[in-house]
Amino acid sequence: MKSIAFCAVLGLATIATAASNPSDVKAYQALVQQDIRIATIGYKLAAANAPFCKKLERNPGWVLQDERQYPDLETARTALAFRQPVAVAGVVAGGPADLAGIVAGDGLLDFNGTAWNWSTSTPKARSAQRIEHVQEQFRTALMSNDSVEVRLETAAGSRTFRLNPAPICASRFWIDTKSKLDAGADGYNVRITEALVNFAANDDELAAAVAHELSHNLLEHREKLRRMRKSAGNIRATEIEADRLSVWLMANAGYDPLAAVRFIERFGRATDPALISDGTHLRWRGRVDIMQSEISRINGSMKFNGLYPPPLLKEES
Repeated sequence: MKSIAFCAVLGLATIATAASNPSDVKAYQALVQQDIRIATIGYKLAAANAPFCKKLERNPGWVLQDERQYPDLETARTALAFRQPVAVAGVVAGGPADLAGIVAGDGLLDFNGTAWNWSTSTPKARSAQRIEHVQEQFRTALMSNDSVEVRLETAAGSRTFRLNPAPICASRFWIDTKSKLDAGADGYNVRITEALVNFAANDDELAAAVAHELSHNLLEHREKLRRMRKSAGNIRATEIEADRLSVWLMANAGYDPLAAVRFIERFGRATDPALISDGTHLRWRGRVDIMQSEISRINGSMKFNGLYPPPLLKEES
């Protein structure tokens, strides 16, 4: 399930109906809460490290969801809060949407004075196309305007909110429902599988996985690999850089960098035979050594404006 933005973990309203299997309802709710968890961690990493990012975007600090993203529409409507076909799944605590008073379940009615007509634009088949279009509308508008207005259907009726979010590092974070321990980055999106979310012992360990993929985006590794020979050695070099940068991003966002060491050891023991077979990744012990070296550098560094300037991002600027 793709997230449109970022938000915090919270309970979602449910309405029991005979038409929906209770286990399916719980599965939908769990998936959305994990999506929200990923998005929250991503938001914290992207916001804390904004002073060091070349590419920034202004994000409301919310997760939107579209009922048409789900294979069973009736179960989606039963399990989740939808006051409109596209609605807010949750908001980042203390973020722009939260401070404006937006809550889970609030449904999108119009944007900058233009109403959405969900009855005519709703695809008949399961699709993420509509919500991706909505996301792009917000992203484009926030790049060219000081603020945007969005009218939502709330528990108390229709209400208009003005959003003027601060810039954060440009990346989008979403959960992939695959059962494989996997993650990826494409220059903007950060994808974490549901299996990997469940594998992480806590938010600090999960932040290690998210920070690693975010590092690929911030260091523009996908574009660099396009320009050079995409050899195993070059890919391995980008993986090493992502490990190095990830612990700095974690420290600045308030996560324990040593959690990355714990996570990589467990992850490596589970996946090394497959990962190192093509020469694109170091064995987990080598990754741990690199991270511990960077953590020592962090501990010996001085903060500027409350943050540790990551050496790799300083070199990029």
